[in-house]
Amino acid sequence: MTDPLARLDNLSQQFDSSAVLQQITTEVAKGDVIGLLGLNGAGKTTLLETLLGFALPSGGQAQLFGEAASKLSSANKAKVGFVPQQDELLAQLTGQQNLALLAAFYPSWDNALVAQLASEWDIPLKKRVAQLSVGQRQKLSILAALAHRPALLILDEPVASLDPLARRRFLQTLIGQITDTHCTVIFSTHIVSDLERIADRIWILQDGQLRIDCHLDDLKESVFRLPAGADTHGLDVLHQHPDGSLTVRGQGQGQPLGLEDIFLELHA
Repeated sequence: MTDPLARLDNLSQQFDSSAVLQQITTEVAKGDVIGLLGLNGAGKTTLLETLLGFALPSGGQAQLFGEAASKLSSANKAKVGFVPQQDELLAQLTGQQNLALLAAFYPSWDNALVAQLASEWDIPLKKRVAQLSVGQRQKLSILAALAHRPALLILDEPVASLDPLARRRFLQTLIGQITDTHCTVIFSTHIVSDLERIADRIWILQDGQLRIDCHLDDLKESVFRLPAGADTHGLDVLHQHPDGSLTVRGQGQGQPLGLEDIFLELHA
């Protein structure tokens, strides 16, 4: 059996005595494409940053490539691509200069891919970053994360500032990367339709806990709505509606729900 690419073992995180993550245990296998959902403040960014080793966990462990995430070797750091919510580009340099600076740290940097994506996404690499629009900066940040063809790509709300056309182009590129390189992806977004296009597995954070951790198809097949008065023996009742109908999870028959409806029912 192949070792997991990433592992969380009873991971907890708190700030100023306030618990953000509580005893999260899960594994990420090579080739997984995980969609991460949660309300604002649910801990999505904290989870991703702790997994990347940017912060020490308050309890438990986070591992990447078999190493403690907080002590990741340079060789394994070079296998990771990360797109944060707020880009970390150097505003006074041009896009081209930013990319050249990053390329020095990655032996697998692919200049042909950079040229291809810059052209497809209409990124003006000769302009200083300070002169770029928010959407152009976000596309440049995504390009920088993809350019070294990472084994693990972590995306924290990567398309929030992109228009629908740019978002579709990004998703097409991401799907191509996944197909070509078997890249492992963890993708946090509020745009549920994007996750349904690319994710094969879903994480839903709620109240600091990993409430849902399963394959997308299995989740859709296990959550459904029942009429008022239906037998719920052996089922997990997620929500009761004013008309008495129920949203449940388990094995049974009923009205199936899409991912967005499932997310809304969990938080009703």
